[in-house]
This record gives sequence, structure tokens and C-alpha cells, in this order.
Amino acid sequence: MDIRAAVAVLAVCSLGIFAAPSRAAEACPDIAPLLTLELKDTYKDPKFSVQNEDNEAANAAALQALTRFFQTLNVAVDSPDAHPGNAQSDCAFQLFNRWASAGALTIEPKVYNSGGKVTRGLRNPAFQILALKLRAAGYTLDGTALRWLQKMDRDNVTFYAKGPNRGNQRVWAAAGAALNNLVASDAEALAFQDQVWHEAIAAIHDNGLIDAELTRGQMALAYHMYSLSALLILERARDALGYAETAEEKHKVKLLEDGIGRALCSPEEMEHLAGAKMRPVGNWGYEVINGFARAEGSLGADWDKCALPATDFDARDYGGDARRSAQVLDALAARHKNLK
Repeated sequence: MDIRAAVAVLAVCSLGIFAAPSRAAEACPDIAPLLTLELKDTYKDPKFSVQNEDNEAANAAALQALTRFFQTLNVAVDSPDAHPGNAQSDCAFQLFNRWASAGALTIEPKVYNSGGKVTRGLRNPAFQILALKLRAAGYTLDGTALRWLQKMDRDNVTFYAKGPNRGNQRVWAAAGAALNNLVASDAEALAFQDQVWHEAIAAIHDNGLIDAELTRGQMALAYHMYSLSALLILERARDALGYAETAEEKHKVKLLEDGIGRALCSPEEMEHLAGAKMRPVGNWGYEVINGFARAEGSLGADWDKCALPATDFDARDYGGDARRSAQVLDALAARHKNLK
């Protein structure tokens, strides 16, 4: 069982608001802020490709509060009726501010924990997108919330600016940095996302594959899809920030899309380069791509033929409904262009 599935099972069991009668479902849930994360190693091999199911179950339990928080916030901010005065979105805003006031997920544990540190960073873009969705719904983020979001992002930028990782996690860090600059400007984070954007574009070979993700063995396809997901969010956020994407950059993104599509239909090339048979990718690998790319049209014949149907848009750990996330960023981009 992968960690997304394990978390989902635990979350459904623990979420009384989903299983209780309608009156209970209307109550704003009491979700105590999760100050830090200490997680067990998810993988048990040097390539980080073979999952440790026992550790995944333990991690799912440790992530329950964050899972409930995201589920509650996502449903509220993705509702077309989200606005100040709406009980559901007011509840979401209240929860968001409670976590901000507590400094959720910005506290370092007494003993350094790699899994927790990485996961906190990977969830940073979700908090930034939720902030943008709350603002789009008419809510005003106060200084406490802005400082919290900036600290969360700066901590992650510092971690990846110094670290050796050149895979999808670094691109996710850049996506978070670009998104945070749409919430509140931060010159250091802005420079980081621009640097990583150019690194990520340069890392895509003519065959549409990425060396860093090919080292992941049987998970190479999944991690190419994660890289594309992060790149699509970063691309959209940069558009909202006013960056002009070049024809070469667009071509490189298309190469990555085509490389993944080819591997979905005929994985032999990727399997040869990765030295392992590819593990099938479930809906968890498609959620962002479905909302940011496939919702707007075909990614090509290979995707149409071999990808899972584009029916899952619930990017729970990446800001909620990916279609709505893309719409919010597009609206910011249009506003930026109208101001020129």
C-alpha cells in the first residue's frame, strides 16, 4: 500500500465530519496544529524505489492531522460558494489562521528527521495555493499568516539551495517559492525559483527523460510524473508573476510530457535506462497533471491511449482541486498582464 492510500484509510476512519449525521458535518472540526513532523524512512533500498509498508502505515498515522486539515480546507476553498460569511469557508479560514498562529510545520524537532523535513517541504506548495484560494474567495491574510507562509517557504528554500538534490523535490521547492511570491514578495525565494526553473528545463533531454529521475529504479515513471507536476505548477506560477516563457522552454516541457506518454504506452526505453521494470502509476500520480494540463486538452496520442482517464483532480496534498488551482493562477496572470 502506498502512503497516499494508507493516509486515506486512516483519515476516513478518523474523520467524524465525513461519517457523522448532517448536523455534525456542519460543525467546524477541531484540528490541532501539527507543529512538526517526524517520519520513518519510506523506502528500504538505496534507489528509494522499494516502499516500506510498515513505515508507511506509521507515517500515515503521524500525518492524520495534516490530512484532515487539507481535506477540510480543500473542500471549502474549492467550493464555488466560498466567500466571507459562508460557514464552510469561514471555518476553513479560521483553521488556516489557527495553524498560522501556532507556526504549524515550521518547528524543527529536537533530533533532525530527514523524512519529516522533506515532507514538510513537499507540502509547502499546498499551503501557498490554499492561501491564494482563500484570497481569491475574498479573505484577507493578516501579518501572522503571511509571516508563517514566508517562514515555511524560506526554510524550504534554504534547505534545497544548500542541498545536492536535483530531482523533483527541488522543483517542488521552486514551485512553492514562486507561489509564495504571489502571496507576498521575497527576493531570495524569487531568485531561487528562477534558478531552479532553468535547471529543470535544462535537465530534460531530447528523449523527454530526466537523469535524476531515472536513478529511481521501478519508480522512475512515477517520479517523472511528479517532476512534470511540479514543473506545471511552477510554469503557471511564473506566468502569474509576469515571466515570459520562451519557445524553447515550452518545447522542453512538451518533450517531458511526450517522454512520459511514450513510457506509459511502451516503457521499455525507460526500463532499460532505469534498470528496472516500471511500477504502475495510480491516480495519485495524475492529479496535478489532470488539472493543469489534461483538463485543457490532449497531451498527445500516447496519453489518450495509455494514461488513466482524467477523472481525478483532487490533488489533496498539493492545494486541492487542481483545475481550480490552475484557474486561480490564470486569473492572477491575467490581472498582471492587464496592469502592464
